[in-house]
Amino acid sequence: MRNQLGEREMHATLHDIFKGVKNLPELHDGDGYFAEIVKRGYFREIISTNIDDLVEKALHHAGLIEEKDFEVVIAGKRPSPQQSQRYKASQAANGPSTEGNQYPPQQRELPYRLTKVFGDWLSREYTIYNRHSYILNNDKLNQYLHTLLHGDVLAVGIDHLWDSAMLPLLLASPATLWLVSEDEKSIDDQQIASILHQKKEKAVSIVGENYGHEDFWRILYHHLNRKHTQGVEYQRPMPFDKQEQKQEKKKAIRVFYVYCDEDLPVMEKLWRQLKVLRADNLIEEWHRGMLRPGEHRQLTQERYLSGSQLIFVGFSSSFLDSEYHEQALQALKLSSGGAVTLVPLLLRPIGNWKHTPFGEITPLPSGGKTLSRMSSTELEEELSKIAEAIRGLVINLLEIQN
Repeated sequence: MRNQLGEREMHATLHDIFKGVKNLPELHDGDGYFAEIVKRGYFREIISTNIDDLVEKALHHAGLIEEKDFEVVIAGKRPSPQQSQRYKASQAANGPSTEGNQYPPQQRELPYRLTKVFGDWLSREYTIYNRHSYILNNDKLNQYLHTLLHGDVLAVGIDHLWDSAMLPLLLASPATLWLVSEDEKSIDDQQIASILHQKKEKAVSIVGENYGHEDFWRILYHHLNRKHTQGVEYQRPMPFDKQEQKQEKKKAIRVFYVYCDEDLPVMEKLWRQLKVLRADNLIEEWHRGMLRPGEHRQLTQERYLSGSQLIFVGFSSSFLDSEYHEQALQALKLSSGGAVTLVPLLLRPIGNWKHTPFGEITPLPSGGKTLSRMSSTELEEELSKIAEAIRGLVINLLEIQN
């Protein structure tokens, strides 16, 4: 495959493969159970050798917010501006500077951290070939991973081929190692067998067909939840720090906007009306105007869309003919499952609105009015009413969430 596909062809192939996993399953799948366990504080450091974004999506669906509850460290990619700022502050407070180091300090500044060892396909920073030498020849990455693996390690679904570069690091880990795999033959692999033999009582293997990814996380989730099922109120482990305690009290609702370019001016007026919601930390917004340099437009939009809780779709005749109408249909599909709330915004008149796929959903503004037919004064008054209606909706979603 390496000889047949260049970098561009390989990325296009991966795009086609991962396109089929846009719609994140809920708690009934392994990623959902895993994310709920993380949310309860059982795991603080997460290491993934996969290059997809399923873990991030699962954490989002569990109510955790990137750059507030958890950070994502992608090997080979420069830190984001927020990460760089945190790293510098930590270095200034806790020790000598490591200027230019892409890897964060040992002390986490956020409650959870996800490290993607072989990169991330969305960012186009990933390694498929020569993974062993990629880790072996990268001293900073090696040192960073050794630090993370200093404590007890739970390794689920280790593949002796894909993860072979990680196995020497697991052997060097001084604490207890648990290996979980549905492949009973995995422990016969030379490297894995050597780890089990050398670590002796500090290594435990759990293998068999009942310990696949989904089954294991489901079993572990219900095991940790057994006190609750026995009628004893579940007590979450102590929060990470004061910052996490504050976040526990108030989780912002993740909001996504879909609109066409022609309707951007009225959307901007609506966003200005929502500044109080932002200031009160009640909403965490995203729209395509927030794309950062270097981000893949379509893939980033799909990522935020699938992780949202509240979606506003700005409707007009121009919108129905735009490329974003397909995105609205995808949002409608997400809302049909009940996990996402979709609200149509009637920006300009649309003939036969009731006969569109969205016609059964109560829109804003109410009463079938459209914003474009209002005077400037009327528009500001209506946008203020819409902002109040959105606030009520957000408060209701927060009560359900909490």
